[in-house]
Amino acid sequence: MKSLMEYIGLEPERYQVAWISGAEGIKFQETMSKLVKDVKQMGPNRKLRDAQ
Repeated sequence: MKSLMEYIGLEPERYQVAWISGAEGIKFQETMSKLVKDVKQMGPNRKLRDAQ
């Protein structure tokens, strides 16, 4: 998947996978918080930013 993302011009770091059970609410919350933090640190997508 990461190589496909690179091919279409997206940063592969934007792709994250986590296995979380429906009974793991806290783990889901922590995972989503980390994902949002990581994406905010990356800023706008490079491909979209360069197209402007």
